[in-house]
Amino acid sequence: MIMDTQILEDIGLSNAEIKIYLAILELGTATAGPILEKSGLHSSVVHMTLNKLIDRGFVTFVKEGKRNHYQATNPRHIVDFINEKKER
Repeated sequence: MIMDTQILEDIGLSNAEIKIYLAILELGTATAGPILEKSGLHSSVVHMTLNKLIDRGFVTFVKEGKRNHYQATNPRHIVDFINEKKER
């Protein structure tokens, strides 16, 4: 899946947020390990950024045992996010 990163930049996502969001989109559902590998970012950056993406509604997770399994929300959510931003 190829997504225009310019759209993600335009709505205010940082480079780290874009890398992680795209990595999760490509991986499907993943724990932090594969996301770290795919994004090439430092562990603390990945965990902090995942929390930001969860807060913004771009990523969800399911806890299985002690591990979180992250999944990107539908890219259509970006449209909702843009519309909310316009209303504010």
